[in-house]
Amino acid sequence: MAFPWLREPWLRLVASAEAGRLAHAYYLQHNVEGGSTEFIQRLNQFLLCKQPGKSACGKCKSCLLYLSGNHPDTWTIDGAQVNRIGVDTVRELQQNVTQTANQNGLKVAVILEAEKMTEQAGNALLKVLEEPPADTHWLVSTKDAERLLPTLRSRMQWLSIAYPTTVQSDEQVTFAKQLLAGLQGQQELPLLKDKDGALSWLDVSENLLMDWLLISQRAAATRLRYQQLADELQHISNYEWVNVAQLSEWVSECRQLRQRYQGSTGINLPLLLSFAWSRWSNTLSA
Repeated sequence: MAFPWLREPWLRLVASAEAGRLAHAYYLQHNVEGGSTEFIQRLNQFLLCKQPGKSACGKCKSCLLYLSGNHPDTWTIDGAQVNRIGVDTVRELQQNVTQTANQNGLKVAVILEAEKMTEQAGNALLKVLEEPPADTHWLVSTKDAERLLPTLRSRMQWLSIAYPTTVQSDEQVTFAKQLLAGLQGQQELPLLKDKDGALSWLDVSENLLMDWLLISQRAAATRLRYQQLADELQHISNYEWVNVAQLSEWVSECRQLRQRYQGSTGINLPLLLSFAWSRWSNTLSA
């Protein structure tokens, strides 16, 4: 493994495979910089390999097909390429996995950034996992497991990987500072011009509120996404009129907005997020 933090979870999976105890579905934290994509690809090849050891052999016909990108028994939905993963996409994948394996081995379905699934898509996947096809494994990555349906998470096994702490870029921290100042009435709130921009600001909003919530719960600053804002968040966490319940509600609102956006192309995300900011700001200035 190129990333040392992937070695221990990999060995756990190999041990499960040797004992015949592999789960039919796994999900893990999507962290491209931390090697999550490499981990999934390696596990995919391992599952398809005809002669696996501690890893895929790399020499059998199945491995050669996989390495050439032409293996007929594996399919991937890459959420990084779309704004949302719709129900039709998941149903197409469902149809693929119900077919007999071309290579008379296992079948592997992969979904990257699964938090982009609409509610209908998530329910469609849930139906598959409730009665999984034989000899099929699902590998799912998500940037935020809390955005997946709880019932869906219950049907998969969590792969715990101790990635190094992810700190946001300087640009993202600047955006978070700008939003926080706007919410406190110290400057104008950001102007949302289009859906793509609003979606980025929605991510900033959720991350900022999660940091605020963590600080309010006396979590260590090292757990924050915007660690540079720890002191300021600590200061405003003393506001009596903004408690843990209120912050949790705002985080949930961010997630509901994202779910609505993913489920409908007609939603005016810039307007709805601006309204949410305005209400939060009014609460802070009460």
